[in-house]
Amino acid sequence: MPSDFEFWSLVITALAAVVPWAFSLHAKVAVIASSVESLPAMFEELRDMLEEHESRLDEHDEAIAAIRQKANPGH
Repeated sequence: MPSDFEFWSLVITALAAVVPWAFSLHAKVAVIASSVESLPAMFEELRDMLEEHESRLDEHDEAIAAIRQKANPGH
């Protein structure tokens, strides 16, 4: 039967190995949760950027059509 000292040294060794890992895991989960929480705002920002780019592309298409019309007035 192991002595009390051996038992407690085993417990302390196990805790010394597990506690840092648990804190590390907790920190990683907190970072992931924070990232997931900000996803809706990021999607909204991306949607706004996409609409802006589509609008600019439409303006470019209109400008290109106007240039083509000026370049080929007979068509």
